[in-house]
Amino acid sequence: MVADALSRKVISDLRVMFAHLSLYEDGSLLAELQVKPTWINQIKGQQLSDESLNGETEDFSVNSDGVLCFRGKSCMPKDSKLRQKILQEAHSSLNAMHPGGSKMYRDLREQFWWPGLKQEVTDFVSKCLTCQQVKAEH
Repeated sequence: MVADALSRKVISDLRVMFAHLSLYEDGSLLAELQVKPTWINQIKGQQLSDESLNGETEDFSVNSDGVLCFRGKSCMPKDSKLRQKILQEAHSSLNAMHPGGSKMYRDLREQFWWPGLKQEVTDFVSKCLTCQQVKAEH
């Protein structure tokens, strides 16, 4: 079953693709594409220099991409530009459709962890001009 465009979650910054091609005896070709967001490398690079991310407890682990995780969620380093980029993608990308603070927080907490995530999401949504205009109209 193929998901329609509205039910699919797409992050527009997905640019890094790895292809695996298989050629079969009957002449058919199977192409498998693996898409990874480019921000994974940014998170991993920033984690190395962030001293506040120390994985000394059992709740921390490293995933298959080499990213430090807390309870299975990517640990966001203290890099405000990177955090803003993630918030922007989750809220204002073409397919995000400006979710409210609660929905955006629920979606982000499934993938990311950082202290103060909920407050940053609330602040970000409250500063969105599009959301303010829509709220004022209703």
